[in-house]
Amino acid sequence: ETNEFTFFFVICRMVKLSVRHGLCSISAVAFSLYGALLTCPTLSDFDEAYKMGRLALRAIDRLNAFRMKPNVFLTFYGAIAHCKEPVQASIPKLLEGYEVAFALGDMERVTGILQLYAAVAVWGCGDKLTKAEEIIRIHFRRMLQHKQDVSCKNILPHLNQVANLTGSKENVYVTYFNTTEENFFEEEMNRRGAHTRKLILHTCRMYLAVMCGDMESAAREYERNGAKYQGGIRFFGTTTRVFLAGIVGFYLARKRRLDEKKWAQVGEISMDTIKSWTQDSSWNYAHKLLLLEAECLFLKGEEHEHIAAAKYNESIALAKKHKFKNEEGLASQKAAMFHLEYNRKEEALSHLKHAKSCYECWGATGLARQIKIAIESLSSQSFPKI
Repeated sequence: ETNEFTFFFVICRMVKLSVRHGLCSISAVAFSLYGALLTCPTLSDFDEAYKMGRLALRAIDRLNAFRMKPNVFLTFYGAIAHCKEPVQASIPKLLEGYEVAFALGDMERVTGILQLYAAVAVWGCGDKLTKAEEIIRIHFRRMLQHKQDVSCKNILPHLNQVANLTGSKENVYVTYFNTTEENFFEEEMNRRGAHTRKLILHTCRMYLAVMCGDMESAAREYERNGAKYQGGIRFFGTTTRVFLAGIVGFYLARKRRLDEKKWAQVGEISMDTIKSWTQDSSWNYAHKLLLLEAECLFLKGEEHEHIAAAKYNESIALAKKHKFKNEEGLASQKAAMFHLEYNRKEEALSHLKHAKSCYECWGATGLARQIKIAIESLSSQSFPKI
């Protein structure tokens, strides 16, 4: 991993030289990286970050810097655009950047952009899962044909995650690399010192665990990597990890009363962070904030019961309005757990049915089947773990 201080120093130096001596093609990359730098927690100047990112995009056209497009697209749509624009709007630009990178033979950017597409398509609900899986597989096989085995291994956690969400019985590790052990890839990443790629693997695991209601597994992933979940440039994956940490934190604060203070603090830090992001992009973060606020009120007890119920409903409605079917389903699932706590069976059933409908629309048939089992179990008077 590159020393962060040196990396930041070089970025600032590149921008300074461009301003002082005039622009060249690499200036577009410098502007986009400087914009990404401004998203760090110590700066958090998202207005200026977005301006620098847009300047980088204009510089590509003005300077005819076609070869810089993959670099700039990866940085802008990976670390800047979601601070201001609906994240779903990034999808066509990422696929455009991927094709340019492939045409140029820039396999590092090919891998990075495909990873980012997978994250935005799944975590950001940028595409239906069936479409996302088809696109990832097409480009995955394309990379295999070009003997890019290492790059393909970096994409596998995303592909495995999609396969699990859609309910596929396929083990992608067997299909492509003849091993059933996901841990094999983690050990390889440890040997190579690929800490960022390892973090992506853990994020995929944590996301899948949260969506499937396996909060204990999600907590283990957080505890292994919690210190890395916030800080640094605000890549799209960082925002996903912060949100997941909040969901896990408030849930475990309710379930592990001996560690309630520790886990509540995890949830509150995530909630405060997302609250600050919502000021710049309510489209991407307002429904997440409402869900975390509802979970926080759920933790605080009966005196906040009615406000919490309203927050869950607002989160569901806003996620629907902003086209986040995945998080509309998650909010409905969490609302069902809330109503079950107060023995409101009919309300819980209604939210579970809505969650099932959301997951079916999203293409997560595996999750929908799991919710169907919970509905049947609850309808027969038993109270399942959701």
